[in-house]
Amino acid sequence: MPGIVLAGGRSLRMGWPKALLPWPPRDVPIVVHVTDTLRDAGVAPLGVVTGRHHDRIAPALEGHDVTVLPNPRHEEGQLSSLLHGLRWAFAQTESQWAMVTLVDVPAVRAVTVRALAGAVASGDTRAIRPRHGDRHGHPVVWRRDVLSMLEAADPAHGARAIMRGLAAAGAVLDLPVDDPGVLADIDTPEDYARLTGHPCPSLDR
Repeated sequence: MPGIVLAGGRSLRMGWPKALLPWPPRDVPIVVHVTDTLRDAGVAPLGVVTGRHHDRIAPALEGHDVTVLPNPRHEEGQLSSLLHGLRWAFAQTESQWAMVTLVDVPAVRAVTVRALAGAVASGDTRAIRPRHGDRHGHPVVWRRDVLSMLEAADPAHGARAIMRGLAAAGAVLDLPVDDPGVLADIDTPEDYARLTGHPCPSLDR
């Protein structure tokens, strides 16, 4: 199963590319930690979609067996990055499924990734997402035939509208997981400090 990490955001609330913040205890850039987690869980090949901060993020991934996918339309929002990544992913393999996660959701455990990858189903299921408590999060596993739906989606509403429609039709598998990391995203320095137990580093902006 191919995997995509979306790292094309502007990081406006953080003030620095979130993908490059150090993730303890190894203190590797978050983007490296996230791709390592996917790889450790057996997800491959791996692609990272970049945007405004491509020139900073790409060097951090050199030597990590990851394909960097600069999105020329990143200013159009996350849906354009999702499409850019999924088109690449489905071109790499005949797999009916591809996994997508966000670079700012770094605390997901490899065991959770393996569970999601192992939950692929036939029939009417078009997407698989983790559920912790009464909330669902990332990574999300998309079936190949959803790509055309995403391509036709309104960019103003993005993939969420497609997911809501699929869920209403009973085509989404919500997989219960004992992993709060699927819900923990980093948008601000305070989020980083709360999630890591370390103050957000003062980086050269």
